[in-house]
Amino acid sequence: MICYKDMTFCDERGCVSFQDGSCQRALTKEVLRSADKWWNEGKKHKTKAPICTFAERPYCFIES
Repeated sequence: MICYKDMTFCDERGCVSFQDGSCQRALTKEVLRSADKWWNEGKKHKTKAPICTFAERPYCFIES
């Protein structure tokens, strides 16, 4: 499966690292915009980019 940056992103907004900006896997609005721009480059019909996210809370999660 092809996905943006060939990595898994984290959507755990309740994590300290997500909130303070230190998480490199945080699925931020900027990441979403960049992914859609990459995916739709040169296409007439725009669609959402394929983005892989963790299915379960990652081991690095620190509750805020």
